[in-house]
Amino acid sequence: MIVIVDIGISNIGSVKNALDYLKIKNKVTRKNGEIKKAQKIIFPGNGNFGEGMKLVKKYFLDKILYEEIIIKKKPILGICLGYQIMLKKSEEDKKTDGLGWIEGKVKKFKRSSKFSVPHVGWNNINFDKIELMKNIPNNSRFYFDHSYYTEIKNNKFEYGYTNHGISFKSIYSKKNIYGCQPHPEKSQKFGLQILKNFCEIC
Repeated sequence: MIVIVDIGISNIGSVKNALDYLKIKNKVTRKNGEIKKAQKIIFPGNGNFGEGMKLVKKYFLDKILYEEIIIKKKPILGICLGYQIMLKKSEEDKKTDGLGWIEGKVKKFKRSSKFSVPHVGWNNINFDKIELMKNIPNNSRFYFDHSYYTEIKNNKFEYGYTNHGISFKSIYSKKNIYGCQPHPEKSQKFGLQILKNFCEIC
C-alpha cells in the first residue's frame, strides 16, 4: 500500500484522486503506525518551508520518516514542498532545518523582466535516463507552482532539469529517495506516469 503523508498543508486530494484513477491502493494519514505499514510513501506539500517543518515535527514525522526511509530504505516520493523539505536549509526560513536527507539548500528565484516569481505554469523537464521518467519523452511539460528551487551539491545521482531563468534540478533520484518539484497530480498523462513509475519501483 502507498501512504500519502498528510501534514495539513498538502495537495492531498489531487494526489489521492490521481492514485485512485490509476487504481493504486493508497491511504492518507499522518499516523506513525500506518506509515510503518506502508510499502512506499508519497510526501506532498504546499506552502512555507518553516511551517511545513513545524508540522512535520508536531506530528513526530521526522523520526518515523527517518526510520522508514533512511534506516529501512522504503521508497519515498517528495512532491514540491515535500521534495524541498528533504534538504537541510532553505532561504525561505533560514532558522529552520529541513530533514537533511539530501545535501544542498533551497534558494529563491530571482525576479527579472523575463522570468516571473513564483514560477507558475507549464515547463519542460530535460533528462537523459532516470527511473522516475520511464515511458516519458524527454522535454515533456509538467505543471509547476513554486518560488524556491533546490540547489543540490551531489551530481552522482539521477536528475532532470528545468529552466526558469536558471537551470535547476526539478526531478531527483537517490537510491530510494525521489523528488519531484512540479506537481505530477496536476500534470495530466505524463504526471500520472511519474506516479505510476514510482508506485512500480521496487
